Amino acid sequence: MEAIKKERIAEEVKAAAVDGRLSCARAFALAEKLAVKPRALGEAADDLGIRIVACQLGLFK
Repeated sequence: MEAIKKERIAEEVKAAAVDGRLSCARAFALAEKLAVKPRALGEAADDLGIRIVACQLGLFK
């Protein structure tokens, strides 16, 4: 993935996170908006120290 796209993803994740957390549903919506795989959002969140919460599968409690 090109560096510019990674930067954009990171910016969007930071903007959407609240108190260092990002809901799973919001992550999926951002992935769709940015036309990237949800995994890319997860990796960006990990890199930024942002936790994915409210997992739709009941994981990551």
